[in-house]
Amino acid sequence: MFVKRYYLLLAFVLMGFSGIAQLNQEQLTIKKVFFDFLHYYEHNEKKFNSFELHKGTGKEDAPPYHIQWKEVERYANFLRKSVPFVGETYINNEKNDFKFYDSCYKADPLDEMPVGFDFDRWGGGQESVEYLVKWHTGKDNIYQVKIDGVKAELRIGSPLWKGSEEKDRLWSRVPFIKEKGRWVMSGNVDSIDEGNQ
Repeated sequence: MFVKRYYLLLAFVLMGFSGIAQLNQEQLTIKKVFFDFLHYYEHNEKKFNSFELHKGTGKEDAPPYHIQWKEVERYANFLRKSVPFVGETYINNEKNDFKFYDSCYKADPLDEMPVGFDFDRWGGGQESVEYLVKWHTGKDNIYQVKIDGVKAELRIGSPLWKGSEEKDRLWSRVPFIKEKGRWVMSGNVDSIDEGNQ
């Protein structure tokens, strides 16, 4: 009797797991690229942060801020030579972000917070890199990958508490593009607002 109940319970458990959407091989590749990027960033955080991409022109680096374009080029060369998880689209998007930040500095020259640099741009938060890696790679996360031609988006649903349902999660996204036959990130991880999913 016990054996029958055990097998019946096992059958229900296995049926429940088969109902969970599985990522196909290409989607798993995209997820892996992001995980590899996070671990690379974690081990090379000092190098990523060594670029003085913005600078204050006031006393002791105070506002008004401006983007240092020669440093942006050094950063772009570092990405090209050392970070295989990103490509030219990522670099161009970074430069476009810096142009936007620079325009914000010009529009509000006395703003104390340097727009675009008041959080961890690569890990997507204000916590330590170690925490952000654990957050984005947590075993209780839900991962969804939508592929549309040569573009894709990885969505990460992180539970607010243990056992959170899909609706009770904080969602982030990472854009991807296929360049030279391989998937690379085309932007940094970003939070998804509830109304913008």
